[in-house]
Amino acid sequence: MDFSTASFWYSLLPAILVLAVGDWLLKNRPVAKQLFHKLLILGLSLILLGIANETTLVIFLIVTISAYFLCRWGCSLGMTARRWLLGALIPLLLLPLGYYKYGYFFGNILQQEWDTLRNLIIPIGISFYTFQVIGFCIDTLMRSEPMPKWLDYMNFCAYFPQIVAGPIERRADLLPQVEKMELNCSKQNLEAGIPYIILGLFFKIALADNLAFAMWEKYNWGNAWVIWLNNLLFTFRIYFDFGGYGLTAYGIARCMGITLRMNFLSPYTACNIKEFWRRWHTSLTQWFTDYIYFSLGGSRTKRWAINMLLVFLISGLWHGAGWNFIIWGGLAGLALVAHRIFHNAGLRLWAPLGWLLTFVYMAFVWMFFYTTNSTLLCQYLEQLSTPENYHINGLISTLNYKHRIINNCYIPFMIVLSLLCILAEAISWKKYQHPYKILLHPISCSIMVAIMILLYNPTPNQFIYFAF
Repeated sequence: MDFSTASFWYSLLPAILVLAVGDWLLKNRPVAKQLFHKLLILGLSLILLGIANETTLVIFLIVTISAYFLCRWGCSLGMTARRWLLGALIPLLLLPLGYYKYGYFFGNILQQEWDTLRNLIIPIGISFYTFQVIGFCIDTLMRSEPMPKWLDYMNFCAYFPQIVAGPIERRADLLPQVEKMELNCSKQNLEAGIPYIILGLFFKIALADNLAFAMWEKYNWGNAWVIWLNNLLFTFRIYFDFGGYGLTAYGIARCMGITLRMNFLSPYTACNIKEFWRRWHTSLTQWFTDYIYFSLGGSRTKRWAINMLLVFLISGLWHGAGWNFIIWGGLAGLALVAHRIFHNAGLRLWAPLGWLLTFVYMAFVWMFFYTTNSTLLCQYLEQLSTPENYHINGLISTLNYKHRIINNCYIPFMIVLSLLCILAEAISWKKYQHPYKILLHPISCSIMVAIMILLYNPTPNQFIYFAF
């Protein structure tokens, strides 16, 4: 379900035609019409999932079906028995994720030659829908919530705009909406949803894809400026890539009368690391906070720092099976611990300085995200920590690198365009208490459509988080 490809939008056309015919035939039968809408959405979601990857569809069905029937059985048990059931159910639901995503990694740690796991293709979205199903099981069994009907449950799990890259929806937020689902593509819904689709596609097509192209494939050793340029480009790229998916998903859902969680709230306008993580991938942050951090005791215990670090280490592992992701999570956690100690001491930073430190730190930390080769990562760290590598000649050679389109202002243009978007978000936050108010304006949308056409890059470039 790659929103940035024409094939995805073409695949929606038959569904729209079926919807129009079905609504005409059932216009005087509201109950049957609602059932038809639910069946259509479930069928479309499963078909799109199967088109993306057959293995993904099979694993998804195994995870969701087993969770449903075990939860249904668990609802008839007492609270103690439910806790034991969850203790067995959660590892069971994590088995496919562990096998496909982490099998080879843990095999290497245990010094086992599991070559059959080396080239396994990770089912698209497995980390997202597995966590959503686990969250559903916990909320249902521990809060004694009633089991929904089978069709509603499957639509909650499979809803196609968000299934492969989030947001990770909670039972209380999405399930009531799918239970009352009626595909009302009214003028009001379309006016609310289409600007988000345009903004999301602009973030992906005009910004993220071109920022990916701008990144340097060959590194000039002895020049730390090149690494920092790559870090800056990736810092913008990952936000506009992942944020672009979330905004497009939000817009598609709004067109159908469904409101998803806003997964990004302009994190690059945050003035401290705590605020950054409250705005970055909000659904995953909330999931880890509710189900892991609070379960460990949260901030109420003396070991709060250990709890915080553990959560971020798990978050790093969730993002990928590699030491670089674990280090990335550890560095993010350490920054949050340092911020809390600083804050508890009554110390505050001037807001612009806080923003600059947060942004530069995250630009550094993202290097551990995109550099998966441990040897190369160590070389990068060595280069960045060597003062001699920051000489002025290195900076000049970086700015005049002839094999890039730097002389035609390509890279500077992408950086300036990215900064302008972040600035528009900051102004929107301050003036409207909404991060994308300015960018969603009709004039802004018209400009973004024009820029998308001008900057369209035909080179295929999947969403980054499809690999997670």
